[in-house]
Amino acid sequence: MTLGVALPSFDRVPLADLDAALAGLPAAAGVAQLLGPEDRNLLIGRPANLRRWTASHLGRGKPPAKGRRPPTDLSPVAAAVAWAATTSPFQQRLAYERLMARHVPLSARRDLPAPAFLHLDPAERFPRISVRRVEQGADGLFGPFRDRRRAEQARDRLHREFPLRPCDYVFEPDPALPLGLGCLFAQVRSCSAPCLGRVAEADYRALAARVAGRLARPGDRGDAGLASFVAAAGGRGIVVATTASHVELYPVRAGRVLDGAAVVAPRGEWEAAAARLRWEDDQEEDPAGTTADWPWLSAWLHSPAGRNSWVALEEPADDAALRAALEPLLGFFK
Repeated sequence: MTLGVALPSFDRVPLADLDAALAGLPAAAGVAQLLGPEDRNLLIGRPANLRRWTASHLGRGKPPAKGRRPPTDLSPVAAAVAWAATTSPFQQRLAYERLMARHVPLSARRDLPAPAFLHLDPAERFPRISVRRVEQGADGLFGPFRDRRRAEQARDRLHREFPLRPCDYVFEPDPALPLGLGCLFAQVRSCSAPCLGRVAEADYRALAARVAGRLARPGDRGDAGLASFVAAAGGRGIVVATTASHVELYPVRAGRVLDGAAVVAPRGEWEAAAARLRWEDDQEEDPAGTTADWPWLSAWLHSPAGRNSWVALEEPADDAALRAALEPLLGFFK
């Protein structure tokens, strides 16, 4: 039997009786928030032990190691603690990010550098690979990459394999064009030089389409050196989280985690759970940015816990294709 899974609900515990409040907190992983007067946010964390984390920030923690500064004692201003236990590292990160987005704008999150993407649109007349941010629109973007430098490294690897033009010039093909004749890339033939008419426009766009296919399909990359989670930024994927007894599946569309569509099931019933996944976006647009997930989702995917939990889906993704994509991660649970 498969069951829907949503974000965990938060319990609010007053701190008037600090000892009783701490005793009521579980020694489990989760998300916690210390609240001041009028429920003002003081601190948000995603600890491995809710009770220990709360105690450490309220002056009840263990003495710090020699030479280390203890956490600031917030007990004089803290009025309550809101907490929620989580079942998996990804659910913990998701609950933490949703809570953080309500209190801290993304522009103030120094722990979340903006990820970079490769842009390649085979429909352009003379496509080229460039590095962009997702804020410029997801069409033709592939990623995410941790930062611009790593995206540029991936672009350079692709240029060594495929002779796409590296320049950003606008031109009309002409074998006698001075621009092309003076181009080093054209001279050493690392570029197919459409500016000089060395390749037909249709053939050049077909080459760009091959590169876009390489970026969009993780299974067809060979030794391209691209991470398995690099795919079309506007496409679909699934984050797979496993617990001792259950499998959690979180659908992602265009870099947005669809909280309400996630499902959880016993390990041996993951195929039935996958069949229940849906991709309708029933979340309302949030001007506060609580669903702008690419920055933290990229950080998760690049972490040791995240890089092996992502399944990119190719279109069309029917039930059979979905099961085939999940089989490498979950097949041994049958």
